[in-house]
Amino acid sequence: AVQLAASLNSLRGGTGGLNPLGVLQSASGIDRLRILGADEDTGRGTSLAVGQYISNDVYVEIITDTRGFTATQIEISLSKALSVLSQVGSFGGSNVNVQYRKDY
Repeated sequence: AVQLAASLNSLRGGTGGLNPLGVLQSASGIDRLRILGADEDTGRGTSLAVGQYISNDVYVEIITDTRGFTATQIEISLSKALSVLSQVGSFGGSNVNVQYRKDY
């Protein structure tokens, strides 16, 4: 809820307000810090995701919860519009996706 409120405030053009995730992200120097809702399909509870660009085209993210779920996600940008995403989780799940983006 705090993350959603801070995001909505920034979209409105607001600069003040409570944003503890933003403060933690800035202080730690990481590129992305997110709270994810539970996903019963994967067995993941409410989770914390921490990600870092290790190069201009490669992003790595670690996702963990209090139930023991851990996943590593890697996104490789092949072009401005095309990316490959791979995720491996501790409960045996893994996947690879190809993503195409078009900005209008």
